[in-house]
Amino acid sequence: MNAEFFSNNRRRLMEKLEEGSMVLLYSGTAPVKSNDQDMSPFSVNRNFYYMTGIDTQNVWLLMSKNARGEFMHLFIDEPDDYTIKWNGKMLTKERASERSGLKADRVHYMPELDSYVTSPLARLATGVSDVYFSFDRLSMKAAPTPAEEYARTIREKFPAVQIRNIAREIASLRAVKTPEEVACIRRAGDVTIEALRHMLQSARPGEYEYQWQADYEHYVARSGLRHGFETIAAAGENAVMLHYSDNNCIARDGDLLLVDLGAEYGYYSADVSRTFPVGGKFTDRQKELFGIVREAMEVAREKMRPGVAVKESNQAVIDFYKKALRTAGLISDDSEVSKYYYHGVSHSLGLDTHDPSDRLVYEPGMVITCEPGLYVAEEGIGIRLENDILVTENAPEDLTGDRLLRVEEIEEMMAR
Repeated sequence: MNAEFFSNNRRRLMEKLEEGSMVLLYSGTAPVKSNDQDMSPFSVNRNFYYMTGIDTQNVWLLMSKNARGEFMHLFIDEPDDYTIKWNGKMLTKERASERSGLKADRVHYMPELDSYVTSPLARLATGVSDVYFSFDRLSMKAAPTPAEEYARTIREKFPAVQIRNIAREIASLRAVKTPEEVACIRRAGDVTIEALRHMLQSARPGEYEYQWQADYEHYVARSGLRHGFETIAAAGENAVMLHYSDNNCIARDGDLLLVDLGAEYGYYSADVSRTFPVGGKFTDRQKELFGIVREAMEVAREKMRPGVAVKESNQAVIDFYKKALRTAGLISDDSEVSKYYYHGVSHSLGLDTHDPSDRLVYEPGMVITCEPGLYVAEEGIGIRLENDILVTENAPEDLTGDRLLRVEEIEEMMAR
């Protein structure tokens, strides 16, 4: 992404806001792991990154819109020799300007932040009455974020100011991807598939799930990419747990291994699931259930077209399973489908693996997953197949393709 991409994102967001608005976005800080160790590597707040292109800790973006016009400023830590000696290079004004597209005179050091915030809040005629933050709290028990703490301070000092959440407006922008964003996801997906091929030719029955994981992740790292999320490598009965991530059991000959993983390129993540026979050959029963899930993927993908309600793709899978699971001897009543399929078939994909989206109907430019699954606990079988789909004006484009989705291809590769 170049600076123009981030400048356009800021412009589009400001167009959504009324006069008298201020937006404050924070890049985040790495939480403490233990004692003097932070969680590493640092992961930037994705809404902040989407607006700036900066992935450094402790940076604020301030945007305001009032009777005098629109103003945008960045606030960074001032570089100092001591920190640089211990931790390496720090973000400079020049680099922040180059990356974000803001002029260098709009980049300031952190001590100036409060005055730039206070000045428009204190004006009556040309000031600001609404201050927006990006709040993404998912739990009442989570610790307050720096953004929440700063919002609380503003509310205490300026009680007439309304504190609002800008997350929905940014989610609306992020829901439809540009060609540059799609290219990043495509690249991440290509590396993910190649890493899986490497894993299949390296790992062996009798090794731990984390050893299969290591073979995959080694290839991703050697390709210069990072991981979009924690790798799931679930063998046998572990695969019926959707977010199993211990990855510490032995993958035995005769088991199926379900992997859910994705490389990350330019902070855009792929999200791919595949299911492989640990010993290199599917049993007849495994092959039968694998084929059902593969067909369910095609049924769901066909619904991912402009104008179709998002929920219809999942309903199509459920309707397909009502018949297919009877034939497989798993159900005798339609209501039993939920025993073997208990998640949605799709979610938005982008800077976050579960990208925020306000769309109820598919639109061109959306990138979504297609991931039907089948989980048969009584047989120790869990199967999930997942590809990344671009909604276009016409037929959906499968960014992942049918790679490692055919029984014959999988068995042939593992035989090597």
